[in-house]
Amino acid sequence: MVERRSASFPKRMAGMLRGVCGGICAVLLLIAGAQARAASSIRTVYIVPTSHYDFGFVEPPEAVRERAARHISEVIRVAQADPDFRWTIESVWQVNEWLKRAKAPTSVLPKDEARIAALINLIKSGRLALSAVWGSMHTDFMGVEELNRLCYDYVKLKRAYGITTELAVMDDVPGHPMSLPSVLSASGVRYLLVGANLGIGLGGTSLAPGRVPFYWEGPDGARVLTWVSQTARGGYTEALTDYYLDPFTRDPYTGKTPYEMFNPHGAAKAPLQIMEEGVSALLKRYAEAGYPYDAVLVMYAHDFLEPSNVANLERAVRLWNGARKSPRLKIATPPEFFRYIESKYGARLPTYRGEWSGLWSEAKTHSPQLSALARAAHDWTPAAETLWSAVAMTRPVPHPVGNFSILYDLMFTYDEHSGAGNTGWPKLNSFAALQEQNRQYVAYLTRARAELHSLFEDGLRLLSAPMRAERRAESWHLLVYNPLSWARTDLVEAAPPEEGKRIVAIYDEAERRAVAFDIDERGRALFIAHDVPSVGYKIFRIEVAPGAPVPTLKSETTEDTLESQHYRVRVRADGTIQSIFSLAQRRELVDGASELPFNYLLRTEGDEPSMIALPLAPQVRVERGAVIKRAIIERPRSAFPRTVITLYDDLDRLDLRNEIDASRLPFVANGKTWHDSYFFVFPFALDASSLVIRPEGQRGFLRLPDDYLPGARRDGVTSQHVIALSDKRGALALAHRQSFHFVFHGYVRTARASSEQAFPAIFTGKWPLERATLFAKAFRYGTQSDTEDVGVANIETVEPGLGHRYLFDYSLASFAQFDPVASARFGWELNVPLRAVYIPAVPEEAKRSLFGVDQSNVLILAIKPSSTNDLSGMVTSTPLAPQANRTFILRLQEIAGRRTRVRVSLPVGLNAARVLSLDEDRVIQASVQTNPLTVELGPYEIVTVEMAIARP
Repeated sequence: MVERRSASFPKRMAGMLRGVCGGICAVLLLIAGAQARAASSIRTVYIVPTSHYDFGFVEPPEAVRERAARHISEVIRVAQADPDFRWTIESVWQVNEWLKRAKAPTSVLPKDEARIAALINLIKSGRLALSAVWGSMHTDFMGVEELNRLCYDYVKLKRAYGITTELAVMDDVPGHPMSLPSVLSASGVRYLLVGANLGIGLGGTSLAPGRVPFYWEGPDGARVLTWVSQTARGGYTEALTDYYLDPFTRDPYTGKTPYEMFNPHGAAKAPLQIMEEGVSALLKRYAEAGYPYDAVLVMYAHDFLEPSNVANLERAVRLWNGARKSPRLKIATPPEFFRYIESKYGARLPTYRGEWSGLWSEAKTHSPQLSALARAAHDWTPAAETLWSAVAMTRPVPHPVGNFSILYDLMFTYDEHSGAGNTGWPKLNSFAALQEQNRQYVAYLTRARAELHSLFEDGLRLLSAPMRAERRAESWHLLVYNPLSWARTDLVEAAPPEEGKRIVAIYDEAERRAVAFDIDERGRALFIAHDVPSVGYKIFRIEVAPGAPVPTLKSETTEDTLESQHYRVRVRADGTIQSIFSLAQRRELVDGASELPFNYLLRTEGDEPSMIALPLAPQVRVERGAVIKRAIIERPRSAFPRTVITLYDDLDRLDLRNEIDASRLPFVANGKTWHDSYFFVFPFALDASSLVIRPEGQRGFLRLPDDYLPGARRDGVTSQHVIALSDKRGALALAHRQSFHFVFHGYVRTARASSEQAFPAIFTGKWPLERATLFAKAFRYGTQSDTEDVGVANIETVEPGLGHRYLFDYSLASFAQFDPVASARFGWELNVPLRAVYIPAVPEEAKRSLFGVDQSNVLILAIKPSSTNDLSGMVTSTPLAPQANRTFILRLQEIAGRRTRVRVSLPVGLNAARVLSLDEDRVIQASVQTNPLTVELGPYEIVTVEMAIARP
């Protein structure tokens, strides 16, 4: 007995001590919580419920559309059953998908008016808040005009159903370009809520949590009041995962409560104790950051969160408030919080202007061919829209607005933040669903490519009528179209008009002269079209003869130097570029002392740099013709098989094309990540002490790092068309077509680390940069998927049907100094080359401009029919005749930061014109001068002009 008592005594004593310690710890936590609450300025926590939806994250996009429609139905059901229910609909696309399916069971055409009225009444009552944006986007990846239409679908809902909102929500993506507040403000949005996910260590800004909300100002001075919720556990999930404000709801991925997930070894606690711990963490976080206001916003969301979970939140809030705990918890919508803060503290709220993007959009390099198609659609869609506006203005042909509605929806779907072909999130996708997801993304963008090809072919042929009669059997006529709003001289590529024919002569019909040309190895004629008018065309007569085309370029295999009137290039024996010398600037453009040579393909396996194997020595040959001079570097049997460097006497630029054979890329086996990354290395010979880097954003050029928000990541940037670099001696511009993401010197490893402690390299770079080296991210490459149903599976491609040939085009030009207009035009011209189409005969005018501007710093972004009078057919017993478009929208952009008055030339006269808001929903200026059309633009401003055309 004594021995038993002796043995059990320590156990009983330990148990007693644990109980005492547990009680003391609980008391200490309560005391700490009470102290935190006493020290905090926060008296009310506004909890805003919503659900975050990804395209293609857990299911293929089309399945997610169906899921979102069911979700909106469930939101309505719960709201009707619970008068205290509050909810925010994250994205307009979700409502669009629901409306497509809101039909009576016995009908095909009519909408279910009762169901629709239920949703609309809930929004109008304020119990449901609606975000005005299409979705949570990779906004920095989006095209200029595409971003301008971010709120267009909301405006359609507003006009159809009378609903209004001043809110935009962007979840998951941890950063956005400084063009976003300009677009939102111009679309009637006053408040922006960002749930920034810092879970993979990327993004965010040090303004949160201490200096939110803040007025975020765009380049044109427009601003929106912005709140940023950012945490490493998701940002938008903070109420659940960081502050435990709902201790009852379980995580959708693990089946555990968030408290159980993040405290796996902790003792069991009562719900109120869990909430005490979470609220204390919330108050401590904001107090330490110096948060000065008496209310705070906390996002209550998760991926595909069901609205029925709000019942758990309501239960928790009643528990907390019923215990008279402080601060008070309030379930609300974001506008309730913003209006309270703005009304009480508006004069004290700070204003910040800056960039915090360029990070998550890098994920789109995982499907480089799809992203190249998307980038092409960004530019060519508004160009085709403008072309068809010229057709619809001058001919009795309705504008095909439906095709463009489809195109913008396809772009939005890919540019949503989950959009890209990929190998899937580990253990989340089934293998079949992942493959179907990638097939659907390929289908979206190949459809966009086909739609645009058809629109241009048909539109240009319509535009060229009426024509003169054809006179010669062996003559063809080539219409060369310039979609851009300035006259330009540029390269044209034209295949023979028929099989079995070769091009023997080319004549400029407007200038009545012969044109020099070359024939390449594919039989295409290459020639320079001089002075093609702005948004207009020029006609060339093509003489043909029977027979197969014969290349005219003369080849030399013993040379390593290429020279034009503008540049001299020397190639190394290993196939990289040793020198690019600007003859006009008399300076070397390549940094010969760089760690890696110019145009080197850098592979990183996880974090470690790696070489691409060259089984055979590279072969260099130089070709010269009447128009072009080029060096071709062949790397036999390599995954980097070919580089072509092209120079011109008539064009002041160097063109660089790199080709990748993805079927020869090494299998990913780095043991750290599921992907390898590939970069083209461009070290420039610029003075680091005076170096300025300016990527092109959607509202002009940024100056880095000056234009970042405080605390924003500064190692990479997404650029629209061109990235400019300058020093005290001069400037250069690197235009890029397929690739878009750039990382700076010091943020990418170029040599293997001597120890594990030498990494992470991505954080070792610093500004000002020590060298002017750009790492152009070409693609991210994965070969395996870790699926939830079959486990790890090899995956041949994430772009099924597109093949394994990746192309990356760049152009380089040097300047005496940085010029925003010249640099912007340089980038646009690479991405929107002259377009050529054979037409049956010569038009009455051999050279014609359709639209133009008289100020070089102003671009025509798009011309389209007004969205208030889109033409559509009506179902009647008698078919309607096509109706003519009479009202059009002109979108102008100032790109150099100068207040400007611009005159616009048009193919028709105007009856009236007025300035509208960006979303075409409000009148900004009731009338503007129409003869000629004259418009005022502020620095970096986009102006939307509605034009009522005069028809005969």
